[in-house]
Amino acid sequence: MISEMLDNGGFNTLIFDDSYAKICLIASIISEFQCKNDNDDNHHKVIYLDFDAAFTSYAKAGLIPTMKIQKINDHFYESESNILNIFLPTQDILGIITTDIIKSISECSLVIFDSINSFYNLFYDRLVPSQNNTNIGSLNQLLYFVLMIILKHTSDYNIPFLVTSMIRYRGKELVTSNRLLSMKSSFNFYVKIRNLDDLSITVLKHPKLDHKNFIMKDKVLKWT
Repeated sequence: MISEMLDNGGFNTLIFDDSYAKICLIASIISEFQCKNDNDDNHHKVIYLDFDAAFTSYAKAGLIPTMKIQKINDHFYESESNILNIFLPTQDILGIITTDIIKSISECSLVIFDSINSFYNLFYDRLVPSQNNTNIGSLNQLLYFVLMIILKHTSDYNIPFLVTSMIRYRGKELVTSNRLLSMKSSFNFYVKIRNLDDLSITVLKHPKLDHKNFIMKDKVLKWT
């Protein structure tokens, strides 16, 4: 179970090149936490920052049967079980959402930031005007501030923080597209779909595990 492999002291970085594989794996991880919460009287929440709204769209469409969600407002969805809280950040309310997460961190069992690339897409036009890359540093600073302040609080409360990042290659090596994640990640892993039904996981870095591959059977979401 991936939930048992997540580290509570640094970033857990899920690297992907297939967005659907990423969504399938995140759905599986959330299901694992839901099962844990079923046996936990505290019913700690899973907080999901969905920057591109892809996961939310799949859940709304019924592709994730175990996660029926309802719209609370334009920027917030909640599962019927109240375990999963999904935030849809925009340029104007990211600060408010971040504050809300920090205030409720003691009630969380997992925080998900999906994804680094979608964050850049959301803020690039505002902070980096057309044909002017001089403000790219401001965008990086904003990202680092948000990630580090959430990480500080998840670490203080011993809660895993999962961050997703599109893959890039260094030679034949799989690496995250973000330098901060490369430096601060405790657990790096890569997902891809195998044989249409299964998820193949490659552990790239872990504080206790050697690099290894394993298969999660029948975890690819299918229309029913």
